[in-house]
Amino acid sequence: MAENLFDLKEDKIYWQRLLRLAGLYHGRIDGIIGTQSRGAALLWQEQADKARSDYGTFDERSERNILTLVPSAQAAARQWLALAKKAAAAKGYDIRIICGTRTYGEQDALFNKRPRVTKARGGRSWHNFGLAWDFGVFQGKHYLDESPIYELAGRCADKLKGVEWGGDWTGFIDRPHLQLALFRTTTEARKAFEA
Repeated sequence: MAENLFDLKEDKIYWQRLLRLAGLYHGRIDGIIGTQSRGAALLWQEQADKARSDYGTFDERSERNILTLVPSAQAAARQWLALAKKAAAAKGYDIRIICGTRTYGEQDALFNKRPRVTKARGGRSWHNFGLAWDFGVFQGKHYLDESPIYELAGRCADKLKGVEWGGDWTGFIDRPHLQLALFRTTTEARKAFEA
């Protein structure tokens, strides 16, 4: 069941907010997983199953991370990953989704890590709203920090409506990052998420 996605049993309010952002939950954000929350979680699972059926399944790590995304982002991530894997395989590489949704606490832990791996605190990353995923390029079992395949895979987003690639950003270029653009800014997303 979706409630086990990222240890949400300890952060039920976060889970309810994510369900609401996905348009599946319309109850109070109170941390009580009752009938409405469970019904929304079932709808989440149904939509996740449909995306899996429509666009395919992938390696275990990618699957685990895709399932943390809101269902519309799951569908986008699956479509993108199918395209990216095909493009990378033609060059002898593989693409895997290595990160999906992060809670505010997980985001803050990354922000405080040295050397810094993110410029965004909790509530200021697209990952906090179930809309973003990061990918890695692999050659066999080996993860590659740098490779022209990041550009090749990232450009696959150009074929999908509403998917943005961090490699196209002008301020902070983030080649392994993609997101479903449902909001113009993280401030807008945070207001919708926390409302």
